Amino acid sequence: MNCISGGKALATNRDTAIRFLVEAALQSVAAKKHVCAPSTREEWIDKLCVEIMSESETSHRSVIAALMATGVSSEDVFQIYVPAAARRIGELWVLDKVTFVQVTIGASRLQALFHDESQSPQGKWLDRTVPLGQSILMILPETEDHTLGAFVAADQFRRHGLWVRMAIRLKPLEVVRAIEEGSFSMLGMSLASRKSVQHAEELIRFLRTTLDVCPPIVIGGKYVLDADDIEERTGADFAVKSVREAISRCKLATVNETLAMDSMSE
Repeated sequence: MNCISGGKALATNRDTAIRFLVEAALQSVAAKKHVCAPSTREEWIDKLCVEIMSESETSHRSVIAALMATGVSSEDVFQIYVPAAARRIGELWVLDKVTFVQVTIGASRLQALFHDESQSPQGKWLDRTVPLGQSILMILPETEDHTLGAFVAADQFRRHGLWVRMAIRLKPLEVVRAIEEGSFSMLGMSLASRKSVQHAEELIRFLRTTLDVCPPIVIGGKYVLDADDIEERTGADFAVKSVREAISRCKLATVNETLAMDSMSE
């Protein structure tokens, strides 16, 4: 009997200890989630960057879902937070704080996010290319390795109702042929590094000497933000810090402006 009683006591103590450990673990997880919950835009961007480059295939989407649960709209997520995360990843790469593998994973997932969003009903509604009749050619020279910035900019142009064609790693003559075959209101280039500037300068000079009529050439990207006299150095018409600035300086019509004019005429 004593052995039986002793066994029951041991089992009871063991169950109590296990329950205590489980409760402690759950409290620890809850506390960690509470502490790690982002409270500012910058913290949300940092968290999104971490998860986009993580081993998990879906954790970055969970971050976006949690962000939208706080009241942030889908439009703000894809126009503010995701582009900011892309820039942050680029900065971390330049500072040698992330690996090439992490950057590649992050870039791939960011492009997938933009592709998925462009296929959504809202994304398709925003892509009003026929009524506006204006188009843009985003040029990524064959020597350019950083493509994410151009895809981010293209997505934002589309959200303004502009049709965007991507010229990815084409040779200079192929770029000329694409421009001659199209009817573009603007040529865009995203410059991510000093090397990009040199190649952009060469390509812009080639375009201006080869084309009979050259649309306005606009450059943007991280290197543009940090460089002085970049327009003069590259031969571009405008160096801009945002898609909205590019639209304004090239005097392009947008969906919002067209809808506003329609409402005023009613």
